[in-house]
Amino acid sequence: MKLSGKKIAVWSGAVLAVIAVSVLWGVCDRLQVPRALLAPVFYNDVKEMQLVSAMQTHLNTSVEAEKSAVLADTDEASHTFAVQAQQASDAVEADRRKLGTLINAGSSDAEQKAFRQFSLCWEKFQQIDRELLPLSEQNTNIKAYDLSHGAADVAMNHLEVVLKQITENLQTPSGINVCEIRELASRIMIAALKIQVLQSPHIAESDETRMNAIETQIHTCDQKVHDALSRLSGLIGADAVKSVETAYADFWRINTEILKLSRQNSNIRSMVMSLGQKRKATAECQDTLTALETLLQNRSFKATR
Repeated sequence: MKLSGKKIAVWSGAVLAVIAVSVLWGVCDRLQVPRALLAPVFYNDVKEMQLVSAMQTHLNTSVEAEKSAVLADTDEASHTFAVQAQQASDAVEADRRKLGTLINAGSSDAEQKAFRQFSLCWEKFQQIDRELLPLSEQNTNIKAYDLSHGAADVAMNHLEVVLKQITENLQTPSGINVCEIRELASRIMIAALKIQVLQSPHIAESDETRMNAIETQIHTCDQKVHDALSRLSGLIGADAVKSVETAYADFWRINTEILKLSRQNSNIRSMVMSLGQKRKATAECQDTLTALETLLQNRSFKATR
């Protein structure tokens, strides 16, 4: 088939145009020139919607990882999930900055307003995470619970053994009331057991006033132990009571650590934040991001009509 001179000229021009565009894109890629400067108008529309979609995905990933960090029962697992939550959050922030550049370049007032609204609630989201994620890794309530049902149990059993040894191998001078000695040993054991029983409600408590009340009961029991030890020492001698004093001191040291960990309340505080402030901030971010996505979709639809 023969081509006329005009057709040859048209085809030649088209080929040259394609070659020129290809060369231009190659140069732009090498020089890292933003494609948005050369692409058709709809390129920005597509890119903006892609960024919003990615932000929604990363936001959901961050929230799920944060909840897993809060619910995890070991420091290692909590740390792993907290890192994942932060990484997903960083990805949202990176895409938000890119989207902001495109939005500010030529979007409507409504789109810019929606983007600013998202940015505001996103800042709240990040502020909460800056406190919540480190808190989720501490697991102080879980550690306190483990101590109460582990080391404190062992110390309590040892206290019971040494008290039993004293009462069973009792060699008292004449005139000493054996029943009183056994009663004092029982007082020590009962008061120490009550302290251990009070540890669990203290660990589970979030209200500071009620925690103070529990600690008051604990210190009252501690005073009863020391009063009984002092009386017992006067009856059978300081050397005979030394093993009991040592056993109780070991138990009290563990109890002090339990109360310290319980006071930090990291598991309860992180759970309250996750179900309260964080849930509200997440809903706001999702709603504003969806609203922005709708605006961008409507603009893109009108542009392609």
